[in-house]
Amino acid sequence: MTHEPPGGRPSWGRPRTVVAVLAVVLLVVAVVCTATMDHPMQDLLGTGLRSTLALLCGVAGLCLLAAALLWPTADRPRSLALMSGIVSLVCLAATVLIWVCVSVDDELHSIPGTAVSTSAQAEKVLVQQGLAAGRTAIPTGVMIETMQYTSSNNVKLTGYIWQRLPKDHAEDPEIDLPNAVEGGVGEEIYRDPVPGGREVVGWKLNTTVREYFDYSNYPLDRQVVWLTMWPQHSAVNTLVPDFAAYPPWQTHDGYGVYHDLVSGDWQQQFSTFSVGHGTAHTNYGRPGLAVDNKIPQLTYSIGVTRAFLSPLLNRLVPLAVIAMLVFASLFVVTKDSDRRSLSGFSTWAVIGFCGSMMLVVSVQHSSLRSDTGSGGVVYAEYFYFILYLVIGLVALNAVEHTAEKRIRLVDWRGNTAARLLYWPVTCLLLFAVTAVVFVVTSTT
Repeated sequence: MTHEPPGGRPSWGRPRTVVAVLAVVLLVVAVVCTATMDHPMQDLLGTGLRSTLALLCGVAGLCLLAAALLWPTADRPRSLALMSGIVSLVCLAATVLIWVCVSVDDELHSIPGTAVSTSAQAEKVLVQQGLAAGRTAIPTGVMIETMQYTSSNNVKLTGYIWQRLPKDHAEDPEIDLPNAVEGGVGEEIYRDPVPGGREVVGWKLNTTVREYFDYSNYPLDRQVVWLTMWPQHSAVNTLVPDFAAYPPWQTHDGYGVYHDLVSGDWQQQFSTFSVGHGTAHTNYGRPGLAVDNKIPQLTYSIGVTRAFLSPLLNRLVPLAVIAMLVFASLFVVTKDSDRRSLSGFSTWAVIGFCGSMMLVVSVQHSSLRSDTGSGGVVYAEYFYFILYLVIGLVALNAVEHTAEKRIRLVDWRGNTAARLLYWPVTCLLLFAVTAVVFVVTSTT
């Protein structure tokens, strides 16, 4: 039995104290995990168990703390409503936090080979991979002026490319672009002598490269555009970055890219050179080459992230409006015959409404699939899956109120349970999906 102190306010019972202590413990764990990260906003998605614990313990701790303070019970519907709103807001805030962390993450992802920022690093990598002995290193640089997505997997690049070559070298560049599907190295623009008995030769670059872009995280996806370069005579030459043509290389300073190149739907995050090797698994019919010969490979990579706010709002705002309309339909559902005549409630009316909302959602879902062209499930599709589930549950809720056998919880206080659970369930599903896609999966 719970005793009431003077003033009529209930005392803290043992269960309430246990919930409060558990909430504090979870919040302390979340704070400790966050404090051990160098940059919490940037490291949330890449520190394994710590990031997962920080996020889950933070959300669970805040919800339990609210439960301990409000202590919602069946005879206190106002506290239940407050608890419902707090859980919904906490889950929604945690989801937005993950979105922000994804947008500020500027780590190098999907870089072929080994990223290098000095000539000494490039030489060391070539030696380690056995690509230096017997080959002449040819410094090569690029300056990208425009970049345009021509399809979901093709990118058109224009700009300049240059090499430091021996003076007696032919006019053709010592460059092959293996992933180019159109164009390539164009006309020669300049040829200037440089110390060491060489000359720097620059050409116009106009090519379309084909790559595989991963849209599974759309609209919070990031892409890396590769300009892969092989030497034409891979048995005797290898390509290295011409770092002497740039300031001291900093990955996030955008060297090698015109400063106004990436705008609109994309934001540049990094640019870098990387050194590695490719294997064609053929000797091209030349007896002097092995079929598994390593081909020295120089790659210039541009990392971009999508400006997600606009496409995210374009997808979420219509779905949020539909979710609110479906929520409003819960106030029409009643077992009171007098209220039914006023509201016009009938099972078929609610089912028809839910069916029309399903149709609207499915049309938008189909539009999303067409826009991304992805073969798998992209992140934004989970918004639609959640709404499909919620609309279906609302339709079942209407059916239950006209069924012969009733569920006591569903009928409690005239459909109050469904109204209280609607937003917490929706926001919790959104948070869970976001956490699995961007935190749990990315750290395993």
